[in-house]
Amino acid sequence: MSLAASRYTAVAIVLHWAIAFAIVFNIVLGFWMHGAAEAGTASAAVFEAFQLHKSVGLTVLALSLVRLGWRLAHRPPPFPAHMPSWEKTVALATHWAFYALMIGLPLSGWLYVSAGWSHEANRAFNVPTIYFGLFQVPHLFGLAAQSADTRAAAAGAAFTAHWLLAYGAIALAALHVAAALKHQFFDRDATLARMVPGLKAPFATEAPARDQGRLITLGAGLGLSCVAAIALLLAVLTLGDSGVTPSPAPTSRAEAEVQSVESQPEEATPTQTDTSAPPVTATPSLWRVDPRASAIRFSGVHAGVAFTGAFSDWSADIRFDPSNLEASSANVAIRTASAADGVPLHDQSLPGAEWFDVANHPTATFRTERIVRDGDSYRADGVLTIKGRPINVRLPFTLAITGDRAIMDGQMRLRRRDADLGMESDPNAEWVSEDIVIAVHVEATRAP
Repeated sequence: MSLAASRYTAVAIVLHWAIAFAIVFNIVLGFWMHGAAEAGTASAAVFEAFQLHKSVGLTVLALSLVRLGWRLAHRPPPFPAHMPSWEKTVALATHWAFYALMIGLPLSGWLYVSAGWSHEANRAFNVPTIYFGLFQVPHLFGLAAQSADTRAAAAGAAFTAHWLLAYGAIALAALHVAAALKHQFFDRDATLARMVPGLKAPFATEAPARDQGRLITLGAGLGLSCVAAIALLLAVLTLGDSGVTPSPAPTSRAEAEVQSVESQPEEATPTQTDTSAPPVTATPSLWRVDPRASAIRFSGVHAGVAFTGAFSDWSADIRFDPSNLEASSANVAIRTASAADGVPLHDQSLPGAEWFDVANHPTATFRTERIVRDGDSYRADGVLTIKGRPINVRLPFTLAITGDRAIMDGQMRLRRRDADLGMESDPNAEWVSEDIVIAVHVEATRAP
């Protein structure tokens, strides 16, 4: 038999080494993540590592299925003739055990994250899987919508299986490497050479004939694998450094704390009354918002990294006259599905049931109950309704009216607990800041 015929196909070799590197990479990363989770470390690096680990695992699953299909369609090179029967049986069993591990390991991990339950903390942890930041991967079997007991049981079983399979992969890999080295240095046969490109079998007197197509496939495949490996290593070295830099948000001259649902707003007590206010008019003017110049932004901190996002779809009915504040009002409707901050993980999470629950509560509203003068600025006391929960709030704002043009800037803090935002997975604000800053910038013109 020729040396070329005794080697694996180029596709099989590329898949073998790509999968091998990815598994080793993911096992090392997984142990680091597990240690950080047990230590209670909540950082951007851990969070990004978790997403990277899931993406690489899904890649291993896809490549392993391709490798299995290729194996079934292409007969592998035969074992060396001198190998005893028992050793051939062990080698064959090892190969099929590898296929079971390569597919079972990422599948068990996928099942674990689908349950949306933290095994370490024993509580819900609903984090979507964003494949290398490109798209969201669906959860398996609708587990995330099941009861807490079902999710906890599924997560526990999947985590145990994932852990055992990881150790099984380590043991099997060690056996596999030891056997390959035995064949190369003690048996001195072509077993290792048939999988390692460019390696000459110990007994070979000349290199195998060059196959142009094989060389192209090997060069392209292994080159692409090396680029991917370098990218993964660089991603690990920069974990935690790819956070969102907050964009500048409009600022107001004061900030207000959002009161809880049960509390009542205090009586308005302006620090200074403007005694030179013009006489009261009959009806406050209607103001039309310029959507291109106006914005409702939100900002906070996730895993130690600041973020700033905005609602891109909202409308407001504003009727305001500084000389008739008692009759002035503002009613704002915000489409919560439009919330985004440019981070794929955040943007995929926000519409979910734990956050804005867009499916059941597509709109958040703000309705003023009174607007009062507060020194050189104003304050709007009103009700912010999110996910059907009314929250009494105070929004200090500045206002500049020039002719028929008005510019308003306001800012307040919203406690996530009051709005039930992300509280199932993060009840103690370990990952996301308890307070979310809401900044409002409105430019409007007086309606004729």
